[in-house]
Amino acid sequence: MREQLSRKYLVVGVAFLFVVAGFVTVQAIPFEEKKQSETLSGDFFGMSSIVLVSWDANQTEEPIMPRGLLRHVDLEISFGVTFGVFGRLVYLLFRNQPVIITVDVEDTPDWCIATMSQKTLQCTIPSREDSYVTVHTMCSVQVSDDAPAFAPCPIKIQTTVQSFYGPFGFISLLRGATREDTVMFTVAYKPLISSLFPETTMIEAPPFIEVQLPIWIKNQGNGRTTVVNEIVDYPDGWMVSLPDQLVVEVGEYGKMNLSIIPTWFYVGEEFITLSFTPHSSDDFSLYGEPIFVTIVAYFEFQK
Repeated sequence: MREQLSRKYLVVGVAFLFVVAGFVTVQAIPFEEKKQSETLSGDFFGMSSIVLVSWDANQTEEPIMPRGLLRHVDLEISFGVTFGVFGRLVYLLFRNQPVIITVDVEDTPDWCIATMSQKTLQCTIPSREDSYVTVHTMCSVQVSDDAPAFAPCPIKIQTTVQSFYGPFGFISLLRGATREDTVMFTVAYKPLISSLFPETTMIEAPPFIEVQLPIWIKNQGNGRTTVVNEIVDYPDGWMVSLPDQLVVEVGEYGKMNLSIIPTWFYVGEEFITLSFTPHSSDDFSLYGEPIFVTIVAYFEFQK
């Protein structure tokens, strides 16, 4: 008999606390700060949060170009609840209480910067367990020149629903939730080269004598590069040759020689036009704009 009375008093006492909670300012507390010290869990007495995060995969499909335009990903945050024993009563009392949701970038690669357009969001409590309230924010991403070509670029995002509590922070009216998601990009290949001529772009080329002009190509891009070399134009009858390709590692110089043999007598200047086109050594279909260089070959007849 005493045990039954004790149970009745316990139920009445808990119900009384919830009624009193309706007249006391609700205290919102980040879920991480409170989850270790909850006395009455929202799972049983009040409401528990459900948070889902989604985005359009098409917005992350295209690789990000180093130092290119900002890439934006729209994040859709869906908030729902499950009701405990007194969850419906809590909802009726606090249905106008705003729910605070924080979204932030937790981790990125060293060569990546990611920011949120809005870190703190507010929404209302859905009236049913099978419905959700949706809010939105946007993640903007940019990678530096140090980002290696084809490298994965994971953006870790943490989404937290803040708990809120009744009087004295004793009763959990809404149990918060935290989740982590990874938005995955890849880094694009950046084809960027420059040419260097240690002996300038002018060379004395006597008739019928082979001369060689050293050419250096620097890989200023972010991936191993195969430079395709082409002799675009040269004097008729001359023998001009250049290696077809040159493979250059990131940040390094590749060296080669241009061979010139004038096969007829001339005096003055003649012109040779070269082009250098960077291709990804890992995916030859990826390439950049060619750079063009004009070489001046000259000969002055000595009487």
